[in-house]
Amino acid sequence: MEHLTTRIAMRLVTGDEHGQDLHVDWSYRTDDPHAITLDFDSYQADAVWTLSRDLLIAGLHAPAGEGDVHIALFDETRVLIALGGSDGIALLAASAEVVTRFLAGTTRLVPPGLEHTRIDWDQGLKDLLAA
Repeated sequence: MEHLTTRIAMRLVTGDEHGQDLHVDWSYRTDDPHAITLDFDSYQADAVWTLSRDLLIAGLHAPAGEGDVHIALFDETRVLIALGGSDGIALLAASAEVVTRFLAGTTRLVPPGLEHTRIDWDQGLKDLLAA
């Protein structure tokens, strides 16, 4: 299994103009090729979100998402990610260039459309049946 982890500077957008700067660990593993994990653990216990790689890529070109996760490009330089939960919505901003570079790294590891070749279907079935 190969993996890619990058710490990306993000800003939690708040009602005032300052917001809160965060450094979030973005991770990608080739054995879970559809998922990107954002780990906010240094800020709040158990604050880990798993997002669809396809959704993140789509959000760089047009607003994307439904349910708890929405992604959109804002002013060509920033990606906005809205994460909804029982406590409300967190709106996060990150550099579009940095996010694009991270996603390019994931597509070098597993090109889009070839994700199925990296999934251990037998182990997945065993895990499902054991649950």
